[in-house]
Amino acid sequence: MFKVIITALVTYLATSIDEIPILFMLYAKQSNKGRAKTITISYFLGTFILIGIGLLGALGLGVIPQQWVMGLFGLVPVFLGIKILIKGEDEEEEEEGIKKALQRYKSLWIQVLAITIGLGADDLSVYIPLFTTIKGGEILLMVLIFALCTAVLCVISYKLTSINILDKFIEKYERFITGNIFTAIGIFIMYNNGTFAHFLTEL
Repeated sequence: MFKVIITALVTYLATSIDEIPILFMLYAKQSNKGRAKTITISYFLGTFILIGIGLLGALGLGVIPQQWVMGLFGLVPVFLGIKILIKGEDEEEEEEGIKKALQRYKSLWIQVLAITIGLGADDLSVYIPLFTTIKGGEILLMVLIFALCTAVLCVISYKLTSINILDKFIEKYERFITGNIFTAIGIFIMYNNGTFAHFLTEL
């Protein structure tokens, strides 16, 4: 059991620590203020979708999509990033009532889910072989540890937004920073998952 705990902690740290800056940006965005719960739940959902795919892959069910397909999730942050850079974000949107608010929440769910799955797609190359080495209660224990680590990661990322100097910097340069980071994330997701390479070989 101790070995499983250590393995889970090391695996999660190795595959997810680089997502803290991304989560921080999502929590820090002015238009996302007061919506940390939505970001957190969507991040959890994306993380456990990946874990679920990893478990199915380990069971040999053949349901794992080709990695370049997972890279297509990168199109979502690319589109959002370019849109923010060109048009900015409509600040009046926050005052347009329940209907608009619901639309905004729906959009945020899609943003976070796409980014989480896209960034974590390459983690499947770690999850699948790892899950083939454990079974039964060990799987449940590892999933529980992943859940706890995900919660800690979200808390750390959210707490960073309370650092005044960081928050003010993001607020001042939000359009430029968010637009470029979202675009870069999308390009990285597609590159890292071989999406570009796949289409180039098809030409």
